[in-house]
Amino acid sequence: MYTKRISLIGLLSLLCVQASLASNCTIASFDEALRECVTQLGISPERIEKEYSVLLYPADRDSMCLVRCIGVLLRFWNDTTGLREATIRQYYQPAPEDHSYLNRTRTCLEALEPTVTDVCERAHRSFLCYHQQYGYLQKQDRYIPKTALEMRQIQQDCLDVFGLPEKRLEQYQEGHFPDDPETQCFVRCVGLRTGLYTDQHGPNVDRLYIQCESCADERIFRERATECIAAQRHHKLSKCTAAYRTLYQCFRDDQLDLYARITTTAVPSSTSTKTTAPTTKPPTNELPALAVRETYRKHLGVPCKLEIILESLYHDFNY
Repeated sequence: MYTKRISLIGLLSLLCVQASLASNCTIASFDEALRECVTQLGISPERIEKEYSVLLYPADRDSMCLVRCIGVLLRFWNDTTGLREATIRQYYQPAPEDHSYLNRTRTCLEALEPTVTDVCERAHRSFLCYHQQYGYLQKQDRYIPKTALEMRQIQQDCLDVFGLPEKRLEQYQEGHFPDDPETQCFVRCVGLRTGLYTDQHGPNVDRLYIQCESCADERIFRERATECIAAQRHHKLSKCTAAYRTLYQCFRDDQLDLYARITTTAVPSSTSTKTTAPTTKPPTNELPALAVRETYRKHLGVPCKLEIILESLYHDFNY
């Protein structure tokens, strides 16, 4: 029965993208995801008012799988890679007087035994570390990282908008983005449609970091991205050129690889892996970012150098 539930959620997501019904299918708030998952998993709606609306998520099977479902829809949970901390942090606001929430949250996550392999239980216990230790739940809409399927459709839409041949998309999927007018406008189109870029404000560094799945130390990521973007803004550029210079050139794979090399931190894993200690200590008001998961990405055939916006994400999605 559980397998059928997962398949149904996946099927509905696929239909939403294929039918271009973003306004009806996109879930961006915690409450929306909660209600959707209660319906999809056949949980009694009474539990919303009696428990979930008052922030109680007990350790029964329905509640554990409900939390996993919410995490999947809001994309702060992945059954293979676990908790996406940069994503879930959007939903919690620490109290101003609380100066130990980071240490409590980190201690809680580190105490999760690797022997807990059930995906619902592991998602539930990981979630509770934030839900009980990090801060107050925020109900506003937040940025939902784009899936491989969504990125595919956005890329195809942008290709069609500008009437570019299919061989262009093949070229982009191989990581080649020449500095020409067509590619510049393609980059801008992808940035606009993903919500990761606007002509007025340029790249949205907060969202880009989330989309990157915490690929590097957050402080270093922000510092270097901000520096690169600022350098490009000194020039008077067309809209397409400005997007290409700031969105592609500041966030292409070699830039992200540089961020990862500078401050790679250890990732808890049942497999012994070699890690590199950070050269710069993160400030006390930030959780240490998870390192690039080399073992997992090598298993998938994904380069550790991430082309987070433009490179094809086909290899991250399995039908």
